[in-house]
Amino acid sequence: MDRYTQIQTFLAVCDAGSFTAAAQTLGLSRSRVSQLVMQLEQRLGVTLLQRTTRSQHLTPEGDHFRRQCQAGLQQLDDAEHKLKLMADRLSGPVRINSVGGVLGEHYLAKVLTEIVDSHPDLEIRLDYSSQRVDLSRDPVDLVIRGGDDPGPGVEAERIGRLEHRLCASPQYLNRVGFPHHPDDLNRFNCVTGTPQVWRFRRGNDSVELTPKGNWRSPSSQAQLLAVEQGLGIARLSNLVLKEPMQAGRVVPVLSDWQIENTTIWLVWASRVELPRRVQMVRDHLIRRFHSIDLGAL
Repeated sequence: MDRYTQIQTFLAVCDAGSFTAAAQTLGLSRSRVSQLVMQLEQRLGVTLLQRTTRSQHLTPEGDHFRRQCQAGLQQLDDAEHKLKLMADRLSGPVRINSVGGVLGEHYLAKVLTEIVDSHPDLEIRLDYSSQRVDLSRDPVDLVIRGGDDPGPGVEAERIGRLEHRLCASPQYLNRVGFPHHPDDLNRFNCVTGTPQVWRFRRGNDSVELTPKGNWRSPSSQAQLLAVEQGLGIARLSNLVLKEPMQAGRVVPVLSDWQIENTTIWLVWASRVELPRRVQMVRDHLIRRFHSIDLGAL
């Protein structure tokens, strides 16, 4: 018996929560699913699932085996995907416009190097222009942008969500005090970027305000530098804040209020047959960004 089939069946039972549900997912009979799991247990010499007349649950050995198998299958999927990238020899330019900052200049650039490593004949043209791209007119194949929607007349895939928070340096807050409500920000100097409006929510309460201050830049790194120098309070993503917060150079402000998140989109022209090289880069970006936790801090 193919042990891969046995393992897949066991994992299907774990995911579905029952032999009956797993059988429906796999297109097998319940008795066949039970038989495959039993054969796996006999081959391994351990009980993976403790069964009763009404339910079943994982034994400690079964839970350990499940986690190891899931990790192994993910490695197999990654290996197959990388091999496919190498097999499909592609060449030519792929033009990408992206938001900058940590998302574009670190995460995106790193993923693109993976693609070029497998396809050295590809020519990546990566631009961080802040001007909004018109895919029907501008010489761009793919766009990564943030916002509530990707815009009209395009195809798009939601690839992530940036979580934001307010922050300031400890020195600034010790000097001017702490805001206790979003409305208090009108009395503080705010370091601002592209968003013209900051939106807050706490339970049923919501607040919307236009921050005011003497420092504005579309660059999140420039905003962070201003905050660390004690110029004021900024709204920045967790991607930008992870290291400076861990180091204690900045601290959260109004942490009991939730700040509006930013949806990240991968966008391409609609009603256009994309070249195969662009399709491959698009699909790889979607796959990789779905595996990255952009909201982690």
